[in-house]
Amino acid sequence: MYRFLFLIVLLAAVEISFAQSSEIQQLAGKLESNNDHEAVIRQAGELLAGKKMQPEDRLAIQTVLVHKYHELKQWDKCLAYCQQQVAEAHKQNDVFGEANFYKLIGNTYYHIPDHDRALEYWKKCIAISEASQYNLLLEQCYHNVGAVILESGTNLSEAEQNFEKAIALSILNKTDTTQLGNLHYRLLATLYEVSGRIEKAGELYMKVIERARLLNDSLRIAEALMFYAKVLVKEKKFDKAIQVGKEALLISGKIRKLDMEQTALDLLAESYVMSGNYKEAFSYLKLANNSFKQRFNTDLNLKISEAEARFRNAEIQHEKEMAIVKARKEKQLYLLGSIGLLAVAGFAYNYFYQKRNLKQKLQLQQQVQDEKERLSRDLHDNLGSQMALLSNNIEGLDTNVRKQQPIDENIERIKGTSRQLLQTLRETIWILNQEQLTAQDFFDKLVDYTHRYLQSYPGMQLNIEEKFNGAHVLNSAQALQLFRICQEAVTNTCKYSGSKTLLIGGNDLRGKLSLVIQDEGKGFDVAMISEEDHYGLKNMRQRAASIGASIHIEAAPGRGVSITIVV
Repeated sequence: MYRFLFLIVLLAAVEISFAQSSEIQQLAGKLESNNDHEAVIRQAGELLAGKKMQPEDRLAIQTVLVHKYHELKQWDKCLAYCQQQVAEAHKQNDVFGEANFYKLIGNTYYHIPDHDRALEYWKKCIAISEASQYNLLLEQCYHNVGAVILESGTNLSEAEQNFEKAIALSILNKTDTTQLGNLHYRLLATLYEVSGRIEKAGELYMKVIERARLLNDSLRIAEALMFYAKVLVKEKKFDKAIQVGKEALLISGKIRKLDMEQTALDLLAESYVMSGNYKEAFSYLKLANNSFKQRFNTDLNLKISEAEARFRNAEIQHEKEMAIVKARKEKQLYLLGSIGLLAVAGFAYNYFYQKRNLKQKLQLQQQVQDEKERLSRDLHDNLGSQMALLSNNIEGLDTNVRKQQPIDENIERIKGTSRQLLQTLRETIWILNQEQLTAQDFFDKLVDYTHRYLQSYPGMQLNIEEKFNGAHVLNSAQALQLFRICQEAVTNTCKYSGSKTLLIGGNDLRGKLSLVIQDEGKGFDVAMISEEDHYGLKNMRQRAASIGASIHIEAAPGRGVSITIVV
């Protein structure tokens, strides 16, 4: 999916206005770059409600508002607002506003994602813009339509026509020398590569690289160099591919893009393998492994530092509260110092208050320590084994290199394990960063993971059943343990069941989250299974117990397995 990494650059960009820059336009730019999304939504609402503005200025603020809804993933609010503005623009015969909001609705459906609905609304924008000659809107929507069709991998001729129209309009709009204009060429080159026109793809990638250099855009230069290097590998121009890959690696290191640096190292290793230079391939694989370890350690240390910072902030707040309490108690004791009985009572109260707060402070310290241990334990359980597997694969590669035996299979295993490690780390950090998340968001993340995992099992079909009302929420500890239980269940099904289908179901009825993972495979006799001999089942039950969840396993030989988790 890396080739489509920048498909949504246009969708997230601030919309281009036909009007000249104004005070409101400048304010819109500042609001767009403000990361306090909820505060921006409030300020934009006040501006739109209280100040009469020119249509182009009003549209700029409305566009910022839509983008902030996107950032917060408030899709329903966003769609309701955009549909309301379409109706209002149609009522006032504001054709330009109506076309813009059709495009924004398409962008929203793209992010949800619902690509069919996105295409429907972008094409509505195109129909209006063609009649009214809104060329900037046309350029953006032709690009978006072409990008989504290219991503689907079908009807590439239609995607090519849309990119060619976008390029022609970028020349007319004088945007062809901008990042947006260069993106048109980059995706068209990708289309040529996918459709087998390797020579044309290479020529166009060179043009993209040249334009990116003129724009001094290091990120796009590195990206385009890697795409070009892959084309050179396909053309068997390995020396040139290695040269280009090294430049991409150098730029990625300078701009501190670890994901791109990892990709560049993998690309160089592949190029050396294809050229028959296994020794250099091995050296770059070792660099890739070290890069991943550095990324892992950096992320882990960052998480621990954040936990310590939260503890320090809580401690400072506690000390402030204690100082306030102490000041109040001193004043009370001073006023009532002449009354012995009240003085004794005040002393006793203060003593027990200090004791309670000391207990609370110790409890807070213990909570932070428990959280650190839980995080370390989870990372060790889920990433430790994968790191060990990666090290074993590298040792096997080293052995084959020394014996001058084929290493293609070793390299593929290392690349697969590295990608799986990185994805597991990303998923863990994503869950831990959520103080709370809805049952629907958790289920969507689980479905995304399962889709990716089943790419290694093309013979298995995924069925999904869900019914959520949005009322149930999970904390990060519950979400992480549930995710690990489901990962174990999905892995066991794929490896051992022999089933052609995998069902994942979820609902949050009656105030509880219920998850079901079910297959139609060979099953097993539950009564004959000892959890002492099956660590996976035992681990699943322990994780469920740690968050107060129940887990029920139904299985029979020849009738598949059904696992239900309720929390």
